[in-house]
Amino acid sequence: MCGIAGIINFDKRPVSSTVLKSMTDSIQHRGPDGEGQYVDGHVGLGHRRLAILDLSPSGHQPMQTKNHRYTISYNGEVYNFRELRIELEAFGHLFHSNTDTEVILNAYSQWGASCVHRFNGMFAFAIYDSLEQKVFLARDRYGIKPLYYTIKNSTLIFGSEIKAIKEHPLYQVNIDKEALVEYMTFQNFFSSDTLYKNVKIFPAGHYSYFSTASFIPEIPLTEYWDYSFEEPETVKDEREYVEELDRLFNQAVNRQLVSDVELGSYLSGGIDSGAITAVAAKQLPYMKTFTCGFDLNSASGMELQFDERTDAEYMSYKFKTEHYEMVLKSGDMERCMPSLIRHIEEPRVGQCYPNYCANNRLRCQ
Repeated sequence: MCGIAGIINFDKRPVSSTVLKSMTDSIQHRGPDGEGQYVDGHVGLGHRRLAILDLSPSGHQPMQTKNHRYTISYNGEVYNFRELRIELEAFGHLFHSNTDTEVILNAYSQWGASCVHRFNGMFAFAIYDSLEQKVFLARDRYGIKPLYYTIKNSTLIFGSEIKAIKEHPLYQVNIDKEALVEYMTFQNFFSSDTLYKNVKIFPAGHYSYFSTASFIPEIPLTEYWDYSFEEPETVKDEREYVEELDRLFNQAVNRQLVSDVELGSYLSGGIDSGAITAVAAKQLPYMKTFTCGFDLNSASGMELQFDERTDAEYMSYKFKTEHYEMVLKSGDMERCMPSLIRHIEEPRVGQCYPNYCANNRLRCQ
């Protein structure tokens, strides 16, 4: 992952590079491999880089087109960037890196807002057009990559995490009581609200395109994608569906194996992570897999089924992975809680606790 941050002063006040750097420093954990800030008068973009593709300085962000008109701060991965690059080169675009960042930047300069329809991947990014003084914000179809924003007075502040927004002096932390009621009712948020008052989640499958020349009380949102559950007009043979599902699943996993660094996989022992590992292991011999189990000394009955280490170990044996596991004890969650809360920022449905421990190399920090 990487981290993005941005400030837009609609009243034309110059952006403080010091504040922008504080925002990117607050999300340093998202990108330990590099940082950058871009300020053009009343517009500022910041970035923290985790190098996955093209580890050279050519992948530094914020990144600009050769004519310096467009500048991007981007977090994510577009899996079909190589195919798009070939298409863009046919239009005359030149590339100076092997990153998907540069592909997105040139795709926007070529196709404008419609470029998002061409991206297969996960992303959240901001592009500034210095000629027309306009900003383009976009988030992937499923909302895999995070993006938060708020408008205070005449300033738009956004970032990959809320902690970046909190670094701006205009934002004062307050709890959103209505959002708290929503969470306590459904154990999740179904609106764009967060527990932080006036901080919203940029919705998945949307983009926003607006001018920085005049104040807007709320950024305009355009939905470019949504789920479709329409029944097909012609029902195929069951075998055809099985073959198509197999093709699509293999294609999806293999597309996500594009990386210039090591790749690994969670391996819970269930069918989902096991299927992903099975496909990936065909392309990546001795890939690393990670499992979290639970201390069974005080467990009994149905609780014994929650530990899947035995199944995970068997899958690791079958797929010849380099396997790591850890056992979570009752006190581990208490020790992890302060750091876990800092990273997750607000409660969300999901297995964040064991995932956090696995991501920290089998130890809680």
